[in-house]
Amino acid sequence: MHTIFKQLRGKLIVSCQAFPGDPLDDTDAIRRMALAAIRGGASGLRINSAEHVAALRRQTALPIIALHKHYGPSGLRITPNFAAAAALAEAGASIIAVDCTLRAESDGEPWREIVRRIHEELYLPVMADIATLDEAIDAADAGADCVGPTLHGYTERTSGQEGFSWALLAEMVDRLRVPIMAEGHIANPAEARRAVDSGAWAVIVGSAITRPGSITKGFADALEQAGSSAPAIGVDIGGTAVKAGLVSRSGQISLLQQVATDAARGSNAIADALVHAVMPVLAEAQHAGTQPAGIGIATAGAVDQKDGSIFAATDNLPGWAGFPLRTFAEKQFGLPVKAVNDAQAAALSELQFGAGRSFSSFAVITLGTGVGGGVVVNGDLLTGEHGLAGSIGHMAIETGGRACNCGRRGCLEAYVSTTALIRDYGERGGKVDACSGDAAMAMQINALARAGDRAAQAAYERLSGYLAEGVADLFNLFDPEAVFLCGGLIEGYEAFIAAVEERVRGLLHFGGKRQPQVRAAKAARLAGVQGAGALVFRLER
Repeated sequence: MHTIFKQLRGKLIVSCQAFPGDPLDDTDAIRRMALAAIRGGASGLRINSAEHVAALRRQTALPIIALHKHYGPSGLRITPNFAAAAALAEAGASIIAVDCTLRAESDGEPWREIVRRIHEELYLPVMADIATLDEAIDAADAGADCVGPTLHGYTERTSGQEGFSWALLAEMVDRLRVPIMAEGHIANPAEARRAVDSGAWAVIVGSAITRPGSITKGFADALEQAGSSAPAIGVDIGGTAVKAGLVSRSGQISLLQQVATDAARGSNAIADALVHAVMPVLAEAQHAGTQPAGIGIATAGAVDQKDGSIFAATDNLPGWAGFPLRTFAEKQFGLPVKAVNDAQAAALSELQFGAGRSFSSFAVITLGTGVGGGVVVNGDLLTGEHGLAGSIGHMAIETGGRACNCGRRGCLEAYVSTTALIRDYGERGGKVDACSGDAAMAMQINALARAGDRAAQAAYERLSGYLAEGVADLFNLFDPEAVFLCGGLIEGYEAFIAAVEERVRGLLHFGGKRQPQVRAAKAARLAGVQGAGALVFRLER
């Protein structure tokens, strides 16, 4: 590997160019633009034309990826002949970019010959600008020192494909052994970071930084489309079923689909269920003339926010850990995809459509088979480095207490769950239909408690004490404006929520002054679908 690439690993390269006829299509303008980019932290430049390269080389020693744009019979071609490459080398190029697409073979010198001569006569590395995976593989096999999907969307084979292709990047990372430069429609710092996290060697950004006209148009278009009503597809992956539906901007859900997860068969079966749930929703929406803005996926387990893969999964989704969820879904459906933990999705549902709209800082606790949580601070959902933020159920409330399925003892989840409620009710002599399953049994106990059954009320009273300990810890940890409770375990039981609030007030330092708010969440049984849709809408901001 050429030593120049060591300087660029994980770094930002800024492409300083201007369209022909643009007011900035001037050597001094490009020079000033590049110097401003360097001052801002650019570690390299991508520059068009020997004249512009020479002007920059006199003022910087940073690596320059140089190219020569030529408009011929087949359209734009990057460095179409060796003479252009030689002029770039003489001007001070560090790396020379060459068009290695199929279209390049019909216009100008053969690109393989240009690559060979650059190596043998100019002693410089080559960056292959390509549009497809097979072109990337061909270029690497022909000796290209690095490859970038610069021309994806600009060739006949990729026409109409807008935005950076994350699927293509993933395939290139998997198949190539040369550095991959992520270039072409990287729109913001988050995408630049995502590209490096996804395996790109370095990131090249042009229009999003150096073209005021394009940037201005983006702002102007966004304001014109401020009233956009494009819905999102929301998906909730659980151990029993995968639910998917079209989520409107007001939170209404339509075209709801539900497919059995068949989770016992592993990750491939879960992914198949995802496809079978989403495809009818997508097809119906498009048939009606509606193009969804994207797909949000809520799933049990922790979602790594760097690449959208499943960082860790619970026992009800065996084999799900490690599954590349976002990459898989983007390939399958051709839409932007974002994934999040299902309890965090419930918090987003509350933030976007529920009582959370009146607060900037709150937590949502989901109570059911386990205890999940989502935390919102300053209007933003906290996901954490590995997607584990809000794991409220695994806060210890009793040292050396009951065993928890996470391997620790004394976790909140071991005391506040359907299993715990059923056990506590049974210890008081209560009986329910054991054949109906834990969730149904818990709902029966819930109904009995609301109807006045003393054993059921006593079991809930004990549960409220444990839950209050965890909720008080949340208030002490980040002092939220409110904590919202939801889930089948407490559905419709307002007196229970009031009891938890009263207990929390007694546990808190300055509890009388702070007046902690513990409320029922408005998120219903489809909170995962609704919150996943909300995730898409919030990404547009």
